[in-house]
Amino acid sequence: MLELFADASALLNQGALLAGAALCGGVGALLSGNRLYWRVRARSVRGTVAGVRVSGRRYYPVYRYQSPAGKRFQATSDVGVGVSPKLVTGRKLRLLFLKKHPDRVAEAGIQILEAVGWGCLVLAAVAVGLALGLWPITRPTWVMLAGVVSFVAYRLRRAMPAHGEKPFNSLTREPPPEDLMGTPVHPIEEILSGPVRAERQRKQRIAGLIVTPILVAAGITVFALGAHLGRTTYLLLSTGERAHGTVLFCELVKTLHGSSYYPVVQFSTPKGLAVQFRDKMGSNPAAYQEGQAVDVLYFPAGAQVSATIDHGVLNWLAPGILCVGGVFLAVVALGARLGVPRPGLEAQLRPAGKGARSRTVGGSS
Repeated sequence: MLELFADASALLNQGALLAGAALCGGVGALLSGNRLYWRVRARSVRGTVAGVRVSGRRYYPVYRYQSPAGKRFQATSDVGVGVSPKLVTGRKLRLLFLKKHPDRVAEAGIQILEAVGWGCLVLAAVAVGLALGLWPITRPTWVMLAGVVSFVAYRLRRAMPAHGEKPFNSLTREPPPEDLMGTPVHPIEEILSGPVRAERQRKQRIAGLIVTPILVAAGITVFALGAHLGRTTYLLLSTGERAHGTVLFCELVKTLHGSSYYPVVQFSTPKGLAVQFRDKMGSNPAAYQEGQAVDVLYFPAGAQVSATIDHGVLNWLAPGILCVGGVFLAVVALGARLGVPRPGLEAQLRPAGKGARSRTVGGSS
C-alpha cells in the first residue's frame, strides 16, 4: 500500500512538472514562433531607414531595400515604437525579406521578446529533463510527454502566419491604423527637433544611466538567488534522504503583510535521531492539520537545517518565480534603456538644412 502511494505521488509530481513545462513552452512558442517563421522563410538583405510614419505617439519605421533580384522596395513596419536611435534616417541594417510579400519586412537582429521566448523554451526543456530524471519513466510519462510536445508544437504553429495570411511582426496580429499608409513619411530628425522634446529626451537619458544598471544588477541578483534555491531543491530531490514525518501543530507567524500558519513537523532519521523543524512554506488558512502524515526531504549532514516538507511541484515555485522574475526585470530594464536616446542623438536628429522641416520622403509603401 505504501509503495502504491509513493508511485502515485511520484506520478503526480512528474505530471505537475510536465504541465509546467507545457505552460512555459507555450509562452516561449508564442514569443518566438513568429520570429522563427521569419528566420526560416525569409532572406537577409541590406536596407536603410527611410523615415517614419506617425500615428498618435507611435512611430512606424519605413525601410528601403533592394531585393536579391535588384528591385528596389519600400516597406512600412506594422509595429509602432517609441523614440529610439534605431529610427535615425539613413541607418543601415539587415532586413528579413519575403519574396511574395515585398511590402512586409522585419529587422534581422535579435529581438527582446524573441530572446525571452527562447529562454522560456529552454526552461521548458530543463523542466522536462528534471521530470524524466527525478522520477521513473512509465507509460503515463510517455503519454504526458507526448501531450507536452503536441501542445508546444500547436502553439508554435499558431504563432506563425496562417495559410494565405500576410506575414506580421506584431504578437497581437493587430493591423496598423487604417490611416497610417495615407500619412507622409518624415525623417525622425524633423519630428524630434523641438526643444521641449529634446529636453525630455535628455532627462530620460540621465534617468536611464542611473536606474538601468541598478535594475539589471537587481535582476541578476534575484536570478542568482532563484538559481541557488533551484540547485538546492534539485540536490534534495536527487541526493537527499526521504522520511515520513508527522505534523505536530501549525505555528501562527505574524508579519507586516498579515499572518500565516507554518507546520511544525517531526520525523526520525534511520539512525533513530528525532528531528523537529518548522517548514518554510506557510499559508492562511493552514494547509495541514495536527497529526497529518507528510513526506520530508533532508540532507543527512544537516537534517535540522535542510529538512523541508516535500510539496511536489510546489518545491519549484520559489526558484521558478525568482528566476523568471530576475530575467524579466533585467530584460525590461535593458529594453527600456534601448528606447532612451543615447548621448549625441540630438546632434544626429538635428535638421541638416533650412529645407529639412518641409522635406518628405517619397516612394511607395
